[in-house]
Amino acid sequence: MLTKEQYLGAVAERIQRSGGRLNTVQIGPSAAVVGLFTESVMLSTMNYCVIAAAIPEVTAPALYDFTGLATQHARANVMGTVGWTAASVVIAGLIGDRVYPDAAQAASAKSGNQFGGETRMVAVDVAAAQMYAFVGGKLWGAAVQGSVNAKLTFCFPQPAEVYQQVQWQQSQGQQPPMPPGPPMPPPGQQPPPGWQPQQPPPAHQYPPVGPPPAQGTPPGQHPPHYPPPGPGYPQHGQRPPGY
Repeated sequence: MLTKEQYLGAVAERIQRSGGRLNTVQIGPSAAVVGLFTESVMLSTMNYCVIAAAIPEVTAPALYDFTGLATQHARANVMGTVGWTAASVVIAGLIGDRVYPDAAQAASAKSGNQFGGETRMVAVDVAAAQMYAFVGGKLWGAAVQGSVNAKLTFCFPQPAEVYQQVQWQQSQGQQPPMPPGPPMPPPGQQPPPGWQPQQPPPAHQYPPVGPPPAQGTPPGQHPPHYPPPGPGYPQHGQRPPGY
């Protein structure tokens, strides 16, 4: 069964995959995944703020409260001036083990027109494998609406699609996506598969190391012996006559 944490991890993964700036902030009582995007659509600057959090049960009041706090956060982090040439789009989603009918109806309702912006709400029921959101057209800005719908459906996929992704990753021995947590130090480099550390050989295999031998005749050896010189040759250590 798909968990809401796995779905939230998939949202974070898709935010990064599409080039968003991923962060984790506190939105109300929940730690939310936040993705900020800045794109150009039809000579207009689109500032997207995708915010998602996991809670046990999603109700309409909880969804409205979360969306309001998400909108405040998006306006505080918007790039540029919102107006005729720039738009601010907030996509706020709550993932729960259960989505009540009033929350599903609120998320699926057609969003109202706003000057220089738009807000979409998303409710995801992982137990029922349902994603509720308004994905449709409006009278104004067909290109903009298409961009908003594409961003929403990519960052908030159907739960069945996420479940298939998790199953495939587990079959490949990979870790399923999980939401980012607090910053952690980067892990050390992992050794390649099958690598074993080399152990030093036992001490008895090394030759004994001691001080160098003293100069002179090694012990147990005798100096070389030379035979006596023949008649007429000077003795050892004497010079010949006339030298």
